[in-house]
Amino acid sequence: MWAVLGLVIPAPAAAQAPPGASDTASRQFTTPQGGSFPLSLDEAVARALENNVDIAVERYNPELSQQDVLAAQGYYDPFLFANLSRTSTDTKASNAFAGGDVVNTKRNVWNFGLGIPIQTGADFSLNFNNNKSDTNNTFTSFNPTYNSSLSIGVTQPLLKNFRIDAPRRQLRLAKKSREISDVQFRQAIVNTVAVVKGYYYELLYAIDNLAAAQKNLQLAKKLLDENEIRVKVGTMAPLDVVTAQSEVASREEGVIVAENALAEAEDNLKSVIFPENDPLMWRTRITPTDRPSAEPMPVDVEAAVQNALANRTDMVAARKNLERADISLEYARNQLKPQLDLVANYGGAGLGGTQLIRDPPFGGPVVDTIPGGYGDAVSEVFGFDFPTWTIGVNLSYAIPNRSAKASAAFARLSKDQTLVSFRRLELQVAAEVRTAARGVESGFKRVASTQAARRLAAERLAAEEKKFAAGMTTNFLVTQAQRDLAQAEVNDLRAIADYRKSVINFQRVQEAGVGGSGAVAVLSSSGTSAQGGQALRSGAAAGSAQNSQF
Repeated sequence: MWAVLGLVIPAPAAAQAPPGASDTASRQFTTPQGGSFPLSLDEAVARALENNVDIAVERYNPELSQQDVLAAQGYYDPFLFANLSRTSTDTKASNAFAGGDVVNTKRNVWNFGLGIPIQTGADFSLNFNNNKSDTNNTFTSFNPTYNSSLSIGVTQPLLKNFRIDAPRRQLRLAKKSREISDVQFRQAIVNTVAVVKGYYYELLYAIDNLAAAQKNLQLAKKLLDENEIRVKVGTMAPLDVVTAQSEVASREEGVIVAENALAEAEDNLKSVIFPENDPLMWRTRITPTDRPSAEPMPVDVEAAVQNALANRTDMVAARKNLERADISLEYARNQLKPQLDLVANYGGAGLGGTQLIRDPPFGGPVVDTIPGGYGDAVSEVFGFDFPTWTIGVNLSYAIPNRSAKASAAFARLSKDQTLVSFRRLELQVAAEVRTAARGVESGFKRVASTQAARRLAAERLAAEEKKFAAGMTTNFLVTQAQRDLAQAEVNDLRAIADYRKSVINFQRVQEAGVGGSGAVAVLSSSGTSAQGGQALRSGAAAGSAQNSQF
């Protein structure tokens, strides 16, 4: 949010953090209903943060990335499993010890277990297995027979997959992607705010440019009226009236072009601050209520470059991409190691059921029974009357392990490529900040120059009008002075608008790159300026042609 406020609230210095402010994006705004719509610069920015469709689209990306993180974390969710089955088997006797001509065995199974993947790479398992057997085999000593067992097992990698494995790599990459999505969302906000402020200043310029064109037209009409009076009294040739009429027509074209530029500037601003396509919205006439002055801004180029390299969104994202490359390289190098796993198990088993006493003991008839059941087996299991344990290691290694070696080489090359791209981005960012800083400095000098030119053009026109009234100059020179003043006014307005936008751009290049939602082409000095001065330049060309005919 600081990055956004850095554009919303002008900073007193180039690299100085702005003061705290409330989140204007949470405000509720009325929908325009046509007519005049007063709009301040702060409200335009706040409306864009609330309504801009590009920001609305980008807002989903961090949430989508968060789902990837949750999906990766899901690998470590404990899971339960069970196996329930019932089988019946008839076996034909193949020898004297088969236990009968046809041995029938019915078997019921109910096994349960719990598995827990651990973020050390280990796998923990808990198994509780049970079965019941019922048979007519004459050699059995228990019928039915209940078997139960309980075992706890852990498998822990010691080399390969010890510090990092595929699930942990995926989780760490997903978290970095989530952080990059946050940075890109912030970048989209910063760029959108810059665009909105640029459009606002373009609208101010378009309004002033139209007023200048209308004023220029009125001067031409005034001169035409005066010439017509002079022709009637016989002090001026009719050709001068035709020249003045041509000038009026040319300046009417300038008004038409300026009106179109104003409508376009207004539509550009509407498209980024209003949430949806509404006929009433397009018919609304925006009236800017703020008119910032062209005050000098101190520029510390070195501090601005350092600020951009440390905090700019594309630089932050590039560093996180380097961290992603480090994670992939760490994983690839780990996979070069042998697979050495520590395996440990501990458990117990139990047997229960009705014990059969036979006489003779081996295959004789049942002469007595000792009652028993499933409870006996479970009691032996949890009493660990018959414990079982295992501890050992499993070792495996691929020779010559070409797949892992190729993956490690690929990860190393990718890291080197990412690092070179990062260095290239550092140069680009530094150059962009320096260019923006020069734009601020030259822009202010340009404002001072155009204001002086405007003042001198006004003085020249006043002098020409006095000389024309005294009959000491020509109609053409008065017209030329009017054109020069009109062009000087447009140049002054254009210089002020460009200077305001250069300040915005200087702030933006320290906070965000041009990627993401919201183009920043509006911050350049081209575009509307060409439309704004088109008629005046065409009028000047027409004047030059008339001058060559004079």
